[in-house]
Amino acid sequence: MFLVCFATIELHAQCDISITGRIVDEHDGSALSFASICIESSNKGTMSDDSGNYTLEGLCPDTIVLVCAHLGCETILDTLVLTEDLVHDFNPEHHTEMLEGISVVEKGSKVSGMQTMSTLENPELHSGESLGEMLEDVPGLNSLSTGGAITKPMIHGLHSNRLLIWNNGVRQEGQQWGNEHAPELDPAIADEIQVIKGPAGVQYGPDAVGGVILIMPNSLPDKFGLGGSMIINGQLNGLGGSSSLILEGRSKKWSALRWRVQGSGKKIGDLNSPDYVLSNTGAEELNFSYAMSLTKEKAALNVFYSQFNTNLGILGASHIGNFTDLERAFNSSVPLEIQQFSYEVRRPYQHVEHELVKVNGTLETSENGKLELTYARQYNLREEFDRHRLSNPERPGLQFEIVTHSLDATHTQRNLGKHRLKTGISGLYQVNTFEGRFFIPGFRKWTGGLFAIDRWTSGSSIFEAGGRLDYVLQEVYLSEQSGFNKYDHRYLQPSLSLGLSKLIGENGKWKLNAGTCWRPPNVNELYSNGLHHGAATYEIGNRHLQAEVSYSLSSGFYYQSESWKLQVEPYVNYMRDFINLIPSFPATLTIRGAFPTFEFQQIDALLCGLDIQAEKSIVDWLKLKWSASILRARDLDAKDWLVQMPTDRSSLALSYEQIKGRYTLKLSPQLAWVNKQWRVPPASDYVAPPDGFFLVGFQSGVKREGKSGVTFLNIEINNLLNERYRSYLNRYRYFADEVGFNLKVRVGHRF
Repeated sequence: MFLVCFATIELHAQCDISITGRIVDEHDGSALSFASICIESSNKGTMSDDSGNYTLEGLCPDTIVLVCAHLGCETILDTLVLTEDLVHDFNPEHHTEMLEGISVVEKGSKVSGMQTMSTLENPELHSGESLGEMLEDVPGLNSLSTGGAITKPMIHGLHSNRLLIWNNGVRQEGQQWGNEHAPELDPAIADEIQVIKGPAGVQYGPDAVGGVILIMPNSLPDKFGLGGSMIINGQLNGLGGSSSLILEGRSKKWSALRWRVQGSGKKIGDLNSPDYVLSNTGAEELNFSYAMSLTKEKAALNVFYSQFNTNLGILGASHIGNFTDLERAFNSSVPLEIQQFSYEVRRPYQHVEHELVKVNGTLETSENGKLELTYARQYNLREEFDRHRLSNPERPGLQFEIVTHSLDATHTQRNLGKHRLKTGISGLYQVNTFEGRFFIPGFRKWTGGLFAIDRWTSGSSIFEAGGRLDYVLQEVYLSEQSGFNKYDHRYLQPSLSLGLSKLIGENGKWKLNAGTCWRPPNVNELYSNGLHHGAATYEIGNRHLQAEVSYSLSSGFYYQSESWKLQVEPYVNYMRDFINLIPSFPATLTIRGAFPTFEFQQIDALLCGLDIQAEKSIVDWLKLKWSASILRARDLDAKDWLVQMPTDRSSLALSYEQIKGRYTLKLSPQLAWVNKQWRVPPASDYVAPPDGFFLVGFQSGVKREGKSGVTFLNIEINNLLNERYRSYLNRYRYFADEVGFNLKVRVGHRF
């Protein structure tokens, strides 16, 4: 049962009592937003905010029944005697209606700020997949691919430096500007992954133009003793797999100390298309992390360390020796180079390391106030090994090293009347160096920002207003014919947001958000000039680029009943000085071969789209789920379509679920359709967009809950019919087909 209460103003001489409290899940302590709290047989009530906090004011001395209701929870009725101000919390038991993840398991859409949020729970059931692959089923998200092993997420057509990844409370910093530079992190650390779709610059700073992906580890254990999980994955295509192990605990002897250690490894051989081997597309990974927390009364100290290491093969057929062979490759239905299957990662390949150290402290400054301080250091190493060996075969053709220091401080003050105020300040210092052939220069970067976000509740509505100001200084060091020169790029820009969220009846919610966000041009967009190794392209920067500014408006309607779930999310994003990487003709011949040429240009652009998702419960054990995403992206200067934008797509899944005793069984056939990208200017690319395609998939899983923990078996089949196709969002579509039939098996146990 879901109750919606509407607050009214009552005047009474002695009615000045207030009730404050928090709504949190009984099991995991997570905050439950949009819970309704009202007085039975009264029209006085309110809703909890995104931190689960609520306030009822103007109450008269009386004995009341206070009702707390939340979707997916049993309604709680507590009898209270009001004689003075009270603090009263609720701990409902949240029943997740979806099976514990065979595919993307979403709680539906939430609101962070007033932005739409989709949540991927139980990411361990996608263990072994990249972050881009894990999020493909979320409406509005796509994967930008470079071959079958390298993927990165794209939200509403925006990716790389327009998309922030917030890894365990820290802004992920590495060489994320490249199309083939996948996020340098291990998703196995995550207990939950949240996706904020749309500009979110007020809270997270510059570069959050397309949205934010939050990688959220589980809270360190409160229970005494030892716990953890182990997962083993295997896949047929590539004849490899991965494994992950987590151990965590809390000792009664040192009850303030909680800890966790985690490690994962991966080994995949060459992938296969339906008709041939995709030579040199194997991958290797070895990752680990450690977390520790010390808590005492109102203060806590948290330490986190992680290391990510990978070798990624680059499709050999993408590195072509001359113009004639490059033209042959464009016109061929098969790659010009096909070798036998191998586990060896050969030249050309990339070696990537990423290290993160984080120290975080929190302090309860008052009953409703909290101060948080976070320092982080990140080290990122990227080595690119060209196909042509040098005199020293162990030496990369190009090496980047980037070191980032960041410091963030936030203060949250709850229950300021009906308001909740969050303020913060942040700073970042970064140094990037390179060795080997030139592609981008070395640079130093300083950023500083401050923000404030106010949220207040009025009846069944929540309002939010926020503002932020950021300063960015980039010092670029460039060796030119005139000598060694330094170029300064300075930017000072605000970000603003206004939002509204309102409950409609007992089952609906409507939200509206308007905001502006920005980002400075990255150094590669300004100064790149050379072979982009992994993308197999020659790229040319433009040092006259200005800051990119986004003005967005988004809305959404959400409905949920016993048999229906529906979300409809339209959006429009006007981007002033949009930085666009477009094909340039002719191709470029270098000593390393012939490569398609791309140049950066700056235009005004308009991106409009719609994300839809609907779910129908046919019977208790059978559900039908449909989703679709549509995007229209225009170059307003040329009055034509933008290139490299995702096309229309839709998916349909039938889900069967049965629970018998300790066992839960789920079966889910799936169908995905991706349209051909018709909306591109004529002759604007080296190869015309490929045809659209249908893909059939199947997922099944069984879970057993026992005294020793939870054990699960998951079987997933991708491209069940072994369809031959090419994706417009895969840079290697110039040279080869996508991956064919693939069977994945995952076995795991949590204790």
